[in-house]
Amino acid sequence: MYKLLKISLVASSLFFIEGCATHTNFIKKYNAWIGQNISHLISQIGYPDSTYILPNKNKVYVYERSRVYSLPSMPMFGYGYYGGYGLFGYDNEIIQETCKLFIETNTKGTIIRWGSRGNHCISQ
Repeated sequence: MYKLLKISLVASSLFFIEGCATHTNFIKKYNAWIGQNISHLISQIGYPDSTYILPNKNKVYVYERSRVYSLPSMPMFGYGYYGGYGLFGYDNEIIQETCKLFIETNTKGTIIRWGSRGNHCISQ
């Protein structure tokens, strides 16, 4: 019982810490970079994971973040192999969070647009 209480306390504290990091703040953060030079962004968030040139000669900088972790889930109840109902132990839930950020610049290095894909694109 103590172990379950400890796990739920840790999980709830992580939930409250994550509460400040939202997708809305992520959008505001990168909208503010439009019109600025890419070198300023790179000095703030680091080098991109990859880049590529578009047919119109604009350049795209790609940042990828991924995190995989497991959370203990509740005990499983069910019908046992040899009959009877009961508690059959704990299971783990595997969670994968990803975010891929695309920042497009013109030939002068000015950020003109950005986009993202993933299930965990939030401001840090």
